[in-house]
Amino acid sequence: MKITTGQAARGDNFFKRPILINKLWRKIDSDSSIIISAPRRVGKTSLMRYIEDNPREKYYVVYVITESVYDENKYYKEIVKAILNCDSIRKRDKVINSIRDIAKNVFKSIDEVGIDSVKFSKNIEYNYYDKFIEIMRSIDLEGHKLIIMIDEFAQTIENIQQKEGTPYAVHLLQSNRVLRQNSDINNKFQFIYTGSISLEGIARRMDSSKFINDLDIVKVTPLSESEGKNLVNELLKGLDFSMDDDTINHMLSEIKWLIPFYIQLAMDKLQDIYDEDNLCIIHNKSVDIAIKRMIEENNKFSSWQERLVVYKNNDYKFIIEVLNIISTSEVKKISYNEMYNYAVKYDLCETYKDLLNTLIDDGYINNDDEEKFYTFTSPILRMWWCKKNAN
Repeated sequence: MKITTGQAARGDNFFKRPILINKLWRKIDSDSSIIISAPRRVGKTSLMRYIEDNPREKYYVVYVITESVYDENKYYKEIVKAILNCDSIRKRDKVINSIRDIAKNVFKSIDEVGIDSVKFSKNIEYNYYDKFIEIMRSIDLEGHKLIIMIDEFAQTIENIQQKEGTPYAVHLLQSNRVLRQNSDINNKFQFIYTGSISLEGIARRMDSSKFINDLDIVKVTPLSESEGKNLVNELLKGLDFSMDDDTINHMLSEIKWLIPFYIQLAMDKLQDIYDEDNLCIIHNKSVDIAIKRMIEENNKFSSWQERLVVYKNNDYKFIIEVLNIISTSEVKKISYNEMYNYAVKYDLCETYKDLLNTLIDDGYINNDDEEKFYTFTSPILRMWWCKKNAN
């Protein structure tokens, strides 16, 4: 297994979590559309890519990333393009022939319908929501079902909200629900949504949770301690150094929030230390140095701060001050009462709970250890935040 910190882990580099994978397939088999819910960097995209690369019998899988989409029609265009160019469908002669016929009949101007792809004309735009419905009505999937995985769906909703306004963003949530509820076609497809920000939080802030309440939620939790050890041992097979159990335990204890990204980043820094010092065995001191180097890599963590610019005025000031206080305080936590005092300071008594819930959903803070106190979910992120933002 190779270290992968800059992209989704695929193939032999994907750390399999059988319980999670089976849970997701169980939800799929129940005909549900699904939200894969977790903060950024927990491994949602890698999980989706694994499902795409390893579809079970009677399913075709399409993966679409819509992070850079800023209007509803472009969103549906990306989905339509992905369906017409689906890798798993191409392996079935009858279905690919059905795709070609649909492309010719549904779209009056197609630049190319080849063996490997369908290319749209740049000169004509369609209503791709309607085209999606036409395709689903016409396509013969030979008894299979199409899983349409949308990565960064919540980011797309937020993009549209910022560019076109909240009513347009809500409309995309609503139109997705209408498709999921359309009994003429919904026996042929299911949606799986995920992304680096919380769809539940976005919908809640727009008072539109009713448009996603039909979705099942599959939570991707951090690794257990045993899973963390297994991942470290798999990574060690491809590295030049070794670690004893005590050192592995020390590293996992320091990371605490055991997401694959942080473990792999730490292992990458340990390889650097090995290369520099020619250490055959890594001990606790080297682990401490590796973690210090991790938090010096601004590009690995800056998105956590950049993401917050979507909050405006007092919302933003409240969030930043709360995170700064938690990161710099000696006890590394803030009480619920203190949180309320900051809400009063910024005149947010009516809305601060929504902000608090979004910070929890997006993986910044939690109150898991003590109900009335909030801490950073990740000690690594807390150290980075303290170093970069609160000085």
